[in-house]
Order: sequence, then structure tokens, then C-alpha cells
Amino acid sequence: MLKEELTRFGRDVVASNDRELIRRALLDGSIDLVVIGGGLDDPARDAMRDFVLGVQPDVPVHLLPRTAGASPASVLPFANEQIVLFKVHAAAGDEDAQSD
Repeated sequence: MLKEELTRFGRDVVASNDRELIRRALLDGSIDLVVIGGGLDDPARDAMRDFVLGVQPDVPVHLLPRTAGASPASVLPFANEQIVLFKVHAAAGDEDAQSD
């Protein structure tokens, strides 16, 4: 359901914990940025971030901040904000868009 919400604006979304699928998507050049939600514990989130950066060191990686009262749906506004910021930086020619 979260993937469906993120694709409403014509976005291509890969929503997976499958490392081989993520690796293929990163290597084929179709990934602009990565958002890691709060569904994984901290060691698993760190490991996923490290995995992504090990495959594609230049891709921006954003981890959903841990906050009280967060739910799986919390990733939607966070991801949308990161996507819009990525597009703004790209339009401005800013190649140094930062990861979290």
C-alpha cells in the first residue's frame, strides 16, 4: 500500500528488503535516491544503508527519523519531501545533494 501511495505522482518505486533486487536496481542506474523507513531495527537499517552505499556510493540515502508515535505511513511525507528536494537540487544543478 505504501508503494502505491508513492507511485501516485508517476514515480517509479522499488519497495523491497530483497538485496539482490535492490542491487540490480542500483546497478541499472534507475535509482535517484533511497529512503529507508522505520520498519527495520537500527542495526538492520544501518546494514541496509551500508549495503546501498557499497553498491552505489553516490546515491543519496535518507533514513526516516525515529519519532514517538510514528507509523509505517510516516514514510510517505518523509519520502515525498526527499523526492521534491532531490528534484529541486537536480534542477539547480546541485550535484552535492546530501544524504542523511
